[in-house]
Amino acid sequence: MVVFGKIQSGLTRLYAKNRGGVTETGEYSASGISRTVYWFHDESKRMGDYSPLGTFLMNEQAKEDFSVDVVDYVFLHEVGHDQMGFIGRALFWAFYLTFGLLFLAGIMALPRTLVAAFQFAPSTVMLPAYLIIGIGITIAAILPFVAVCWIDETMAELFAISKIGRSQYRSVLDEVKEESDAGLLHKIRLRIQYPPESLILWIARKRGIGGQ
Repeated sequence: MVVFGKIQSGLTRLYAKNRGGVTETGEYSASGISRTVYWFHDESKRMGDYSPLGTFLMNEQAKEDFSVDVVDYVFLHEVGHDQMGFIGRALFWAFYLTFGLLFLAGIMALPRTLVAAFQFAPSTVMLPAYLIIGIGITIAAILPFVAVCWIDETMAELFAISKIGRSQYRSVLDEVKEESDAGLLHKIRLRIQYPPESLILWIARKRGIGGQ
């Protein structure tokens, strides 16, 4: 186990290189839950990450920009990703990578698909139908990836809500929104990867998670 831990730690540090590198490690606790956290520091909008290695990374910048409640929420959200267990995470990554490749293929093929629609449409009357079919094929490639991301992120959010409650969840999201100056591309990525707050809260209410 000691050898495995060293390998896991080394690979986590390697994984964190694209986040600016690990600055320190230490135990972090919130709502009675403690985990070893690998802290990195950069100016990215990424506040936390549950790595494919089953380790937790958090951005020190979050501690500078936000309250303790927000940092606790980020930590609990990442812990929520850990609730699937090894088999669940293995299946997630299998689907994530498979559908992610289809997603990229669909985006890359879209221009050619639209050109083909113009070329092969038998008439200007049929052109809209061919364009719709072409765009539909691209959407069909994108939707499975979005679905996998939304399911995974919803489970993590519900876990966080179960620990901090729906009221505090709304509060921390409001704080994040107030401090956010994300660009258009970042907002698009967030919309693809994360389900709407209203949907998560609706599910939480239906399942009786997080009180009022």
